[in-house]
Amino acid sequence: MNELKIVTADNLHDTIRTFLVQAESIIGDYDDMKDAILNMIKAGYMFNMDRDRLRDAMEDITYMLCPSDDANKDRVERGLEYDDDDDDDGYSSSGSDDDFESRAAIEQQKQKQKLKQKQQKQEKKQDSPLPTEYIISEDTKGSIVIEDIGDVEDIPDLS
Repeated sequence: MNELKIVTADNLHDTIRTFLVQAESIIGDYDDMKDAILNMIKAGYMFNMDRDRLRDAMEDITYMLCPSDDANKDRVERGLEYDDDDDDDGYSSSGSDDDFESRAAIEQQKQKQKLKQKQQKQEKKQDSPLPTEYIISEDTKGSIVIEDIGDVEDIPDLS
């Protein structure tokens, strides 16, 4: 077994760059970067961080090494726009399989966050003796909307 080399968020970019230079890797797209990261893991590098942080660094370095590729630029731009309001979903409309997979992953992440927020609300309301309900719907952009309608004790059951 190889000796472990711990990679933290503090040295992430520099460690990846150093590995790429030493291995004389050629990075033209994100798939090349994935292969390089797999080679790093095979060589004993352990990434001690959230995988989202690792993916962000991979996207940044891929774009840095090949800025003329629009797909690399789009990946970085989507990552920068992800935390914006829901008014703009930040997706490009190029329609490639990578774009579709990225959009699906981002949408799945958003839905997980909303579910977590819903669970946190429910935990806070567990002490309340009144039942509460939620309306789950889609807004005009297709995003899931979870609305707490609060106390439903006084609402007649129409079923």
